Amino acid sequence: MPDPTFFPPRGESPPIEEPLAPAQVLGLPLDFIGLIAGPAAMIAWLVWGNAGLNPQAHTLAGILLLTIIWWITEPIPIALTGFLSVTLCVVLGAVPADATNKFSAVKIAFAPFADPAAFFLLGGMFLGCAMMRHGLDRRLALSVLTMRWSGRNPTTLLCSLGAATSLVSMWISNTAATAMIYPVALGIVYELTAAGGYLGESFPRSRYASMLLLITSYASTVGGLATPIGTSTNVVAMGYFRNAEYFGRPIDFLRWCTVGLPLMLALFVALLVWMSWLGRTSALDMAGIRSYLHEQRRQLGSWNRGEKNTLVVFLIAVSMWITPGILALFSTAARDWFSLHFPEEAVAMFIPVLLYMLPIDWRNRQFTLSSGDFGKIDWGTMMLFGSGLSLGALMTSTKLAVTFADAVHRHFPGDDVWVITALAIAGGILLSEITSNAATAIALIPVVFSLCNNAHVDPMAPLMGVTFGASFGNALPVSTPPNAIVYGSGLIRVRRMVISGLGIDLIAGIVIWCVLRAAFALGWTPLG
Repeated sequence: MPDPTFFPPRGESPPIEEPLAPAQVLGLPLDFIGLIAGPAAMIAWLVWGNAGLNPQAHTLAGILLLTIIWWITEPIPIALTGFLSVTLCVVLGAVPADATNKFSAVKIAFAPFADPAAFFLLGGMFLGCAMMRHGLDRRLALSVLTMRWSGRNPTTLLCSLGAATSLVSMWISNTAATAMIYPVALGIVYELTAAGGYLGESFPRSRYASMLLLITSYASTVGGLATPIGTSTNVVAMGYFRNAEYFGRPIDFLRWCTVGLPLMLALFVALLVWMSWLGRTSALDMAGIRSYLHEQRRQLGSWNRGEKNTLVVFLIAVSMWITPGILALFSTAARDWFSLHFPEEAVAMFIPVLLYMLPIDWRNRQFTLSSGDFGKIDWGTMMLFGSGLSLGALMTSTKLAVTFADAVHRHFPGDDVWVITALAIAGGILLSEITSNAATAIALIPVVFSLCNNAHVDPMAPLMGVTFGASFGNALPVSTPPNAIVYGSGLIRVRRMVISGLGIDLIAGIVIWCVLRAAFALGWTPLG
């Protein structure tokens, strides 16, 4: 029988999960330990540390100790930690300044907050906000879930939930995609529990129910790889790549997708096989699930004006993003002209403008987005993105990244680009287990780039490897916000999440390496 304290009456929304309690070490909250340990580690390094670094690099290393400890333990939001770190770089003298301009340190440190890639990310956030406000994301997801093949057996039900999450996550944040599909998955668990007939342990805590919930987290990660806008780690890489110290060229949206989409499909198939095996079951009321999903779609009603406006803006933006790649097939000059006048970041800024101009009800001056929607944008991610680019640039300019790379190269000597790529992927996945995906990419991309320079190999494959790898790290409830969302249901055992997440991490590392090796063998590059 279903647990009446957990499941809502029919027709009501599933409960909202409570925030996870802070982890504890030796009886003390982890965030409290980090609050003390971060500044202590920084001060100890600044006073006693000695690694043969120049003064700016020495100071920056101490600040990074504080930053990493606070990113892992989160005594304050990680975006504020990034803000504090950049400010400390100015205050403590970690910025190589121009002696002729006393304000140059401030300009250098805070300039990355206005990096063009940040506006690309911002445009995607406004698009995701409009989708969620008017229900376009839910309509698209339920359209997949109610296809004829969906819900015919336990495997196709998992497949349809994962496919819906992945498709939506290509265009909005992983967290938002999971938050949207997770209640649907929870409703399915409720329907199956109410139908009865499940043998063995109570269905809500069965292996299959856990997989139904977990696939909404893992599939959002997989879907985010497909497009440059799909996840914050992709946009972090975009910001680095266009920097003169790296490649000085922007990402081409279509070229990224030519590998991102096959990678997403390969990972999704592997994900489905793994989770179907972990959650193998039978004796489920599939007819009842199909009825439930069709009822959910019926309740959406006909398309409203907000959905139509959002879809139009979405199609315009995507069309303009892929146009340079299409033009390149016919004329390089035409591609260059279009990219000069309509760069992807400028196109992204048209998104909120159009959404605030297209009316829902002109007479009452109601538009697709309203002034209140500014508060719904994830400004914390924007601040983390800017601070990350700033810290990455300082790691390069102070030569600290080179020092880290030298240390890694001493322990892992060699100049095989695919060995370095494997190490970059593994590093991205492992670090993402204990800190945010974006923070992982921010910290590792400069080190991987310097490591490639030391080994005299083309850095593109390792950099794409660490970018894709940093999106994973799925073994713990705190590893990613989507994991925290589904764990908050109270139905998933930690051991089950660890086993399934470690399997996904291992599979992802292998698939990413294989896909990148095939892509670069064919001459692929994501740069425009």
